[in-house]
Amino acid sequence: MQGSQVQNHVGTQQPVAHNAAYQQDSVYQRVRPVCQQILQVFLENESDESIHAVTMHVIDFRFNDDTNISQYLSPEAVLKGRALEALAYWIQLKAKELDAMVPLAQSCANFSQTQFQNRKMQLEQASFQSDAGGVVAEFLYAIVLQLLGVECSCLANALAGSLVGPEVLQETMALIKWPDMLLANLVRRLEDIEAKVSKVVMELYHESCFMGYEDSKSHLMQFFRFYTVQTVSGTLEVHDSPTDSAYQESAFRVHLIDSFGCLMQLLLHLEGMVSVVNGSQVVLGVDFEGVKLCRHGELCLVQMTINDDPSVVYVLDIFTLGQRAFTLSTPNGMSIKHALENSAIRKVWFDPRNDVDALYHRFGIMPEGIFDLQLAEVADRRSRGLHVGFVQGLQRCLTSCPQLEEEQQVFAERINVLGKQLFEPTCGGDYEIFRQRPLHPVILVYSAHDSRYMLLLYQMFMSSMSMEWVSRVLAGGDARARWCLNMEYIVPNSEAPDF
Repeated sequence: MQGSQVQNHVGTQQPVAHNAAYQQDSVYQRVRPVCQQILQVFLENESDESIHAVTMHVIDFRFNDDTNISQYLSPEAVLKGRALEALAYWIQLKAKELDAMVPLAQSCANFSQTQFQNRKMQLEQASFQSDAGGVVAEFLYAIVLQLLGVECSCLANALAGSLVGPEVLQETMALIKWPDMLLANLVRRLEDIEAKVSKVVMELYHESCFMGYEDSKSHLMQFFRFYTVQTVSGTLEVHDSPTDSAYQESAFRVHLIDSFGCLMQLLLHLEGMVSVVNGSQVVLGVDFEGVKLCRHGELCLVQMTINDDPSVVYVLDIFTLGQRAFTLSTPNGMSIKHALENSAIRKVWFDPRNDVDALYHRFGIMPEGIFDLQLAEVADRRSRGLHVGFVQGLQRCLTSCPQLEEEQQVFAERINVLGKQLFEPTCGGDYEIFRQRPLHPVILVYSAHDSRYMLLLYQMFMSSMSMEWVSRVLAGGDARARWCLNMEYIVPNSEAPDF
């Protein structure tokens, strides 16, 4: 699994009035029909303004090797692939612009009033018309143009059309009173389009022999957020949608959360679970990765599994999202900070000391309700009358877990070695790799793997321990979390504590 850094060099688009020269340019004439077809298929838009704007973007775009579209005018499949790749970058850029507004809309009342209030009043006045879908579509179209500019009319049209269908219209109308929620939804729609475009690019590159499948996958990986891991072959596959049957059927799925749009969706999912079971049965598997992780290091990734479907690992990109990854909340107050600090939501950790040290000192969060798997393993041995002086590591627990098949145990050892070769200095690695974006595929899988089987280990220990030992493990986990309250940072030791 190899990652590739792809830089975006987007040229400045010239005003339409000053582009008469392009109308006779051979490159323009060659590229425009391709862009027209692309817009028809992916954005259902055929306006001359949109076709011209996208054509100009494709012509001005510089690929990561500093080439441009003029060098790929044939064969047709390569031209289409390169044009689509340039479009994917443009959509990604616009999605990021909208995404940056999500926390702003939540924290700044002036933003909501300035950007949305006038449009909302117009919508309310027109909502009595019979064509409610058309009214909402016009509202969304106007909002997107207001936020991103008139050159994004094709995106505004696509977004408006996708949010006013019979199955989603009522949901869209409910979101309008929450600007941050509406923006998050728009971001996710753009991310869906960008992934679908990139999937077609991969197919075109492969079919035309322009780029091998594995190379194109690494080249375009940054446009995807849904992945599956095949533990037998060790391959990482990309998926353009969570509804993809191959994604749904996989036993090891990864959902990368690197936008506030995706994060809001995860928070709504958590909120829904808590409201159904009143919080008492919601269990999260939690693990962190970063650069020398503690109060003096940097938290880069948070991995989570949820007990409603432990086969999905959510990888939150804290390096990209920053502190707002913990404070962004739903209208009802669900946030990652709330989930971690709510003792009714059980957090399954494997030795939380360094993780919580970083969490407390860098983000002001003190988690509650921790079930420490490392202490559970100690409790399991002690409950059988064994003397236990030292704790075991996660890899030892995984490779000796009877619930894991042999291939899963072998993969656990393999990905552990591959990951440490990239980040562990004693193995020739560098912790800086956790700061590299797009994420290296091995780092993504390594990080997700640490959390993938935590809930399996949790169920194994819960079924083998008495309630007295469970209570002692919970008390010991919360006590271990308070390691962060030491005045000076103390490196965690491997002694098995009394609890």
